Amino acid sequence: MLQVRVKPGIEDRVRGFFPWIYRPEIASYSRKPKKGELVVVRDFGGKFLGYGYINPEVNIAVRILSFDKEEPINKELIKKRIKEAYNYRKRLYTNSNAFRLIHSEGDLLPGLIVDVYGEYTVIEFTTYGMNKFRDTVIESLVELLRPKGIYEKENLTAKKVEGVNAKEGTVYGNVPEEITIWEHDLKYVINIPQGQKTGFFLDQRNSRRFVRSLVEPGDRCLDVFCHTGGFALNMKKMGAGEVIAVDISGLALEVGRKNEELNGLSGIEWVEANAFDFMRELVSKGEKFDLVVIDPPSFAKNRHAVPNALRGYKELCVRGLKLVKPGGYLAIFSCSFHITEQHLLEVLTQASYDVRRQVRVIAKTFQDKDHPWILQMPNTLYLKGVWVEVV
Repeated sequence: MLQVRVKPGIEDRVRGFFPWIYRPEIASYSRKPKKGELVVVRDFGGKFLGYGYINPEVNIAVRILSFDKEEPINKELIKKRIKEAYNYRKRLYTNSNAFRLIHSEGDLLPGLIVDVYGEYTVIEFTTYGMNKFRDTVIESLVELLRPKGIYEKENLTAKKVEGVNAKEGTVYGNVPEEITIWEHDLKYVINIPQGQKTGFFLDQRNSRRFVRSLVEPGDRCLDVFCHTGGFALNMKKMGAGEVIAVDISGLALEVGRKNEELNGLSGIEWVEANAFDFMRELVSKGEKFDLVVIDPPSFAKNRHAVPNALRGYKELCVRGLKLVKPGGYLAIFSCSFHITEQHLLEVLTQASYDVRRQVRVIAKTFQDKDHPWILQMPNTLYLKGVWVEVV
């Protein structure tokens, strides 16, 4: 097996269970590495640090799956990790038949995402090394879940950066274009082939539950970057009066309308528009809301994009604060590791100063517990939200 030695000083972080080795941190190889092959990681003096797989063509060159010298990487380890992840989910009370089964590094299986939607499963390989275990993963999921079908999503970033050669489509059984899941007392239509991520934002389950506690009957609510209406539907379910849901994707809004009808709800106004422009228009008209939720896509795919992303977040916060009535609520989310909770607090502070509105934080929410994050790896905490009352 290929031996990889890291430069002096890197070993402490790896012994602290950080699973990534960056390409500039590698001191030497025992021979020329091949993309996707398994490796033994050692410190500069040759002592064992872990087992992983390598892609010498990318910045995160090695991803470690095992820090135990007696636990090498093989098919049995992959199956064991999947079973452990499943047992963990069985202990959770998510009040839904849809959940994330494998959350990459959060389940010690870097490069693998698996979501379960009732009787159907969606998989996504985000690294070349994990994709080499593709058959083992599918076999294990069939044995464990007995799904009616498994659908593989093509990750465009993985294809471009890692060189993963995945073809999107059904890889086991049959998967219809649309399926229906339930969460709490609402049902949702999921379009797996055309939906964002694997079809639904499962990570926002906790926030969809929390928003219900803020809605009073008759409230006027705004769901910005609504996708298929997760927040809007929960607002309406709790008795909100007028609910406006805005997104630039006509397809997402079409599914949102189906979700509204499916749940016997009415009165949601679905608006296809650029969210920034639409909020500017609302502000210019003097519109006011009791509750505004802003859940944008990732503005910062890497640390170099952070300054521009923060300008976008501040703009959203300024307009959101202008739209909230005194005593109303505003929520702002980041789904990028690079935009931290502190970043959100800072842009909220700046925005509140600019619009001369006092705010108080009433809650912080994060990705739900079926999307576990590792304490030693801050990168795994990506989704965070700040909820404020506008005084």
